[in-house]
Amino acid sequence: MLSAQTSMITIRINNIEKEKFKLLSGLENKSVSELVKELVERELKSKKLNAVDIRKLPKESRIAYLKQLTNEAMPVYNKYKDELFVDETGDGIE
Repeated sequence: MLSAQTSMITIRINNIEKEKFKLLSGLENKSVSELVKELVERELKSKKLNAVDIRKLPKESRIAYLKQLTNEAMPVYNKYKDELFVDETGDGIE
């Protein structure tokens, strides 16, 4: 029987910060863990990584990030593909 393995992250916060987490999770009607996950996802979506940052990512994360960038870029590429195409002349110079 295979059991699902759950990894956990622990952060140290003071009581005021703890109450802020509880307040926001109550306002959003979500658990604190759901709230934190959504906040992290939102921040990652808004952050644009440069080539050095992408190389620092673990292989699986790097692959997923590059696929995401490709999926976002393809509609724009397809829209302007005809404008990017250049007819060649006999000598290759136009």
